[in-house]
Amino acid sequence: PPRGQCKPPPPPLLPGPPPAMLNAFRNKRSNILVWVLMAMLIVGLAGFGIGVSGGLGNQDVAQVGDRSVTAEQYGRALDQELRSISSQLGRALPMSEARQYGIDRMVLGRLVNDATLDAEASRLGLSMGDETVREQVVAAPAFRGPDGTFDRDTYAFVLERTGLSPAEFEEQVRRESARSLLGAGIQSATTMPDTAALTVLDFLGEKRSFDWIRLDPSLLTEPVPAPTEADLVAEHAAHPDRYTRPETRRITYASVTPESLAAGIEIPEDELRAAYETDIAHFSTPERRILDRIGFATEDDAAEAKSRIDAGEADFDSIAAERGLAAGEIDQGTLAAADLGSGARDAVFGLDGPGIVGPVQTPLGPSLYRVNAILGASTVPFEEARAEIAAKRALEEAHNAILDEATGISDLIAGGAKLEEIAAETDMELGTIELNAETTGGLADDPAFLELAQAARPGEETDLAELADGGLVTLRVEAIDPAAVIPLEEIRDRVAADWTAARTAEALAALAETYRQELDQGLDFPTLAERLGQAVSTGGPLTRGETVEGLPPELVADIFATDPGATVTRTDGTDVILARSTAIEAFDPQAEGNGTIAEDLKAQFRTQAADDLLALYTEALRRERGVTVNQNLIDATLTRFP
Repeated sequence: PPRGQCKPPPPPLLPGPPPAMLNAFRNKRSNILVWVLMAMLIVGLAGFGIGVSGGLGNQDVAQVGDRSVTAEQYGRALDQELRSISSQLGRALPMSEARQYGIDRMVLGRLVNDATLDAEASRLGLSMGDETVREQVVAAPAFRGPDGTFDRDTYAFVLERTGLSPAEFEEQVRRESARSLLGAGIQSATTMPDTAALTVLDFLGEKRSFDWIRLDPSLLTEPVPAPTEADLVAEHAAHPDRYTRPETRRITYASVTPESLAAGIEIPEDELRAAYETDIAHFSTPERRILDRIGFATEDDAAEAKSRIDAGEADFDSIAAERGLAAGEIDQGTLAAADLGSGARDAVFGLDGPGIVGPVQTPLGPSLYRVNAILGASTVPFEEARAEIAAKRALEEAHNAILDEATGISDLIAGGAKLEEIAAETDMELGTIELNAETTGGLADDPAFLELAQAARPGEETDLAELADGGLVTLRVEAIDPAAVIPLEEIRDRVAADWTAARTAEALAALAETYRQELDQGLDFPTLAERLGQAVSTGGPLTRGETVEGLPPELVADIFATDPGATVTRTDGTDVILARSTAIEAFDPQAEGNGTIAEDLKAQFRTQAADDLLALYTEALRRERGVTVNQNLIDATLTRFP
C-alpha cells in the first residue's frame, strides 16, 4: 500500500484477543535472539549505522528498509520492559531513571533487530503456517483457564489489556517463529573447537600447594634502632599521600533524633499494659514442631514407604537415602501449624509426641513427615516485655513530637534564626563536627546529613533536612580547610611507627633472602623451620582465585608464578612470609564433576560463537538496508511515561 496507509490485518486464527507479551513463546525458543539483543544493547544505536529522520511515516519511530517500528509498538515494548524491571526491583522505575540505564535505547535496538530479521525472513520466503501458529497460541500458559487448558475468555481478557487485536498478536507469533527459524539456520553451522574451553579450564582449574612459615621481628638478631630526626623528616617527606589530611568542613549543627528525644519520655503504666494486651500475639509463640519431610512422585510410592517403616523393614533416614536425599534436604526446620497446609497440619499436629505421619498431600506432592520434637507454646510475661514496649512507645512519641515541631523549626529558619537560637527554643541540640572523607560514626554516616553538608556554603544556615532515622538537622559550615599535608609535629609518633615498621620489614626481607638462598642450595624446609622455632603451615591445594586466611592474597599469585620447589617471599605488615611451592595439580577433565564443568564451558563457547555470528549477520543486514529513526517521535513517546 502507499506509504502512510496500513494493510488490513488478516483475520484471527482464534476468536478472542492475544496477549501483550510474547514471553510465553520466547521461553520456548532458544536463547539465541535474547543473547543477540543483549549484545546489541551493549553496542547501542551507535553501531547500527542509524540515521535520523527522513522518509519515515508519521507514526514510525524507526525503519529498516521497508519494515517499520511504530510508536505504538515502541511504547508497548517499553511498558512491558519497565513493568518487568519494576517487578524485579520491587518498586516503580521512572522513565528518567530508565533512560540513565539506557533501557529506552535497548528496547528500540531490540525492535530494530526484530524488524531487520523480519525483512530478511520475508525476502527468503520463511513463514509459519496457520496451524503452527494456532498450536503455539493454544499451548501458551498465559491463556490457560482454571482447568489448565486453553480458555478463550482468558485469551480475550489478556489481549484486551494489552491493546493488541487477535490478528496483530497472531502475526507477531508468526513473525517470531520465522525469526527463530532464520536465526537457527544461520547458527546451525557454527562450531567451536574444544581447545578454547580446555585451555581456559587448564588455567583456571589448575591447583597448587605450598608450605610456608612466618618470619616475625623476634627473629632479628638486632632490633631496629629508633629513628633519628633526619629519618622522620625523610619518611614524612617521602609519603605526602599517607600524611595528607583530606579537605575538611568544620560544621556547627542543630539536630534532634528520635532516640535522643525518646530517652526523656515516660509512658504511663496503664498505656504499657494496654499496648501489651493489644500486641499479645507478638509476645506469644505458638506450639511448634521440628520436622523432616520426604516427598514422593505418587501417593502409592509414599504409602509403600510408610508401610515399610511401620513393618520395621526400613526407617525414615534409610528411605531418604534411597531417594538420594541428604539430611539437609529433608530438614524442614521448626514450623508452627500456620506454616503447613491443611492436610499436613492436621496430620503433623495430630501427634501427641515424636513420630512419622503420612502420606499427606502437599503442594510438593505426597509426603511423609517425621516429627522429631515438640516445642510447647509460650508467652513472654508483661514484666519481661515492659522494657521493649516502653522503648517502642517512647520512640513513637518522639517521632510524633519531631513531626509536630518540624513546622515551627522551619519557621524559625525562615525568619533568620541562628542555630544557637533554634537550639535554645526547641528540642534540637547544638553540636560540631569536622567532616571529611575519613569521618565516620553518628551524623557522618547519614546520607542526608552528608548531602546537606556538601551542598552548604560557608557561613550560611541551611534549610531543615530529615535524617535517615526520622530526625531533623540544620547546619552551618564555619570553614572549609583544603587538603594539606599534616605537619610532622602533629603526627611524630605515627611517622616514627611507620618508619620502624618499614625498616623492620626490610630487615626481615633481607633475612628471608638469606634463608631462600639456603633452601635453593638444598636445605630442607622443615629443617629450616625447626631451626627458627617456627611451625610449617600448608596451603592448598587451591586455584588462582582462592586465598588462605591470614596470608596476603598476593602470595597465591607468587606461588602460581613459580615452579615446584621454588621459594618466594612476601611482606605482610612487619612480618615476611617465606613459602615454597610443593605441588601442581593440573585440571583433569575426566575427574568426578570436572566433566560436567568442561562440557558446560564448551557449550557456552559454542553458544557465544553462534550468538556472535547471528549478531554480525544482523548488523550486516541493518547496514545493507539502512536504518533511520524519528527522534522527535521517540522523545514524544517517552514523555507518556511517568
